[in-house]
Amino acid sequence: MKRVAVVYNARSGALLAGADGSPAELLTQLFGRWDVTADVRAFNPETVGAEMGQLLAARPDAVIVAGGDGTVRTVAARMLGGDVPLGVLPAGTMNVLARDLGVPDDLERAVAALLTAPVERIDVATVNDQPFLCSSMLAMMPHLGRLREHARGRFRLSAVRLLGRAVRLLRRYPRMRLTIVVDEQEYQARTRAVVVSCNPLAAGPPPMPGRDRLDAGTLAVYVTNDRTNWDLLAVAGKLFRGNWQQDPRIRRYEGRAVQVRSSGPAMMSVMSDGEIAQLSVPLRYDLQPRALAVLAPKQAS
Repeated sequence: MKRVAVVYNARSGALLAGADGSPAELLTQLFGRWDVTADVRAFNPETVGAEMGQLLAARPDAVIVAGGDGTVRTVAARMLGGDVPLGVLPAGTMNVLARDLGVPDDLERAVAALLTAPVERIDVATVNDQPFLCSSMLAMMPHLGRLREHARGRFRLSAVRLLGRAVRLLRRYPRMRLTIVVDEQEYQARTRAVVVSCNPLAAGPPPMPGRDRLDAGTLAVYVTNDRTNWDLLAVAGKLFRGNWQQDPRIRRYEGRAVQVRSSGPAMMSVMSDGEIAQLSVPLRYDLQPRALAVLAPKQAS
């Protein structure tokens, strides 16, 4: 590679930690060490469409995103169906896609890995026509996400205090009655946690299981069948230990099209790749096979 476009999220702590200058200067230096010219832009959700149009028109060898899964998702939405590959520098909280692609956690090693990585094409899922790359979460999960963002945005909570607030939410949050339709097959659920994953999850390290394949062409739906607060805590514990796959309290369905219906409000909170939105019910999930070109260091190992 000789020339890349780099979009960075200025709020990313991973970019700011230990940097003597600005994130833009740091990124320019990291790519410059490999004699790669980087057109570095700060991520702005209000102007990202126009920015991406300009960057892609210049035909860079790749577009590199330095940020979390939400930033990656927003940029990737402007790259669907194209040939310019997307690279991910893990600079967010979860970095799910970066981990699934085999990108090292360290920024310097990550740059080196991306510049020598092969190009692969991965599936992209949509919910109500809004794309996501990793997972979409319903019921109590978006509310836990809001709690995390509130804690991070105002002051840092200790793990114990954050856990205490999560437990209080768990005690108060009601089970939702949902109808989940997978490839026209209906399933009834009374649950507080639903995850729709772009390709099935595998056993993996905490805090979020990874995926063995990103091009399997399948949506995977995970629904907790929790009758008590202890059930949900036990499932969470198994999730963090990596032995959740066989737990009978988790129902799993797979298909190419998913719909989620509810007899409750006409709008539902949905957290897709860490970003929360209010979407109209029923929720419609679809899959776009191999719609996004990416740099995949895992494939080079």
